[in-house]
Amino acid sequence: MSGAVEKSERNFCRSRGSVTAAELKRMCPQQRARYLAYEEPSKDVQKVMSVTNQRLCARKAATKSKKMAEEDLEKKRQDTLIGQLKAAEARNRVRHMRLRYQNRRAQEINVMIACQPTALKAVRLEMLLPTKVSQLSSFDSLDRLERRRVEEILEDVKGLTINRV
Repeated sequence: MSGAVEKSERNFCRSRGSVTAAELKRMCPQQRARYLAYEEPSKDVQKVMSVTNQRLCARKAATKSKKMAEEDLEKKRQDTLIGQLKAAEARNRVRHMRLRYQNRRAQEINVMIACQPTALKAVRLEMLLPTKVSQLSSFDSLDRLERRRVEEILEDVKGLTINRV
């Protein structure tokens, strides 16, 4: 019997296109799978395959667009961070330049004061050219309620707010 199975297997291998459904059912599962691997799939299977391929392509496109959106967001974050770092570096450079200028100016003024022929002229120059630039603080020590009260007192021409009998 084993000789008959081998002979029928050889017949299947020689004539691939001429295998009937009955012969296909008689084949062992491995041989049937090998045979069907080279056959054209049925129309139903082709439809399902095309729908699956479309779904896979759509998912791939959605994943790609989502990935691009994430990359764009990350790029914007990095650009913002780089911009902030560059701005901080620029502020630091300006600050250093200002400090250097003020130090050099103070040194020059000190040299000019030291080179004066008399102490009186040196003191006068020192008063006219201060070595450090003084900044007036414009800090407002009054809160909103106190500010309104002061303005009310200042606007009172007759003095009715302050004068009490």
